[in-house]
Amino acid sequence: MTQITQTEAARMIRNSGGKLFSVTFTKRSTGSRRRMTARVGVRKGVSGGGQRFNPADHHLLTVHEFVTDPARGDRGQLSNMGTQWRSVPIDGITELRCGGQIFQVKDA
Repeated sequence: MTQITQTEAARMIRNSGGKLFSVTFTKRSTGSRRRMTARVGVRKGVSGGGQRFNPADHHLLTVHEFVTDPARGDRGQLSNMGTQWRSVPIDGITELRCGGQIFQVKDA
């Protein structure tokens, strides 16, 4: 497992070219760990109004999460349940799976 910094992880996510990636991070609100499968560069469903704040000012990445079906158990397969916009805190990222590789993310 390769170690990278949080800044490198954020850069890899931004430059993923719309491909799926998996990210594990610590939630700011509860301190619990969260894992999601998502992608960037999605345009469908965007109304053009924009966000009410600049995510970069709060060290966040806006991603489009693919929701997994909890009824499928630990298999974690993607389903047709839909997708949702989410924000990932850059300073909370602990692991990134991108391009067939697993990266352990350490503090900058």
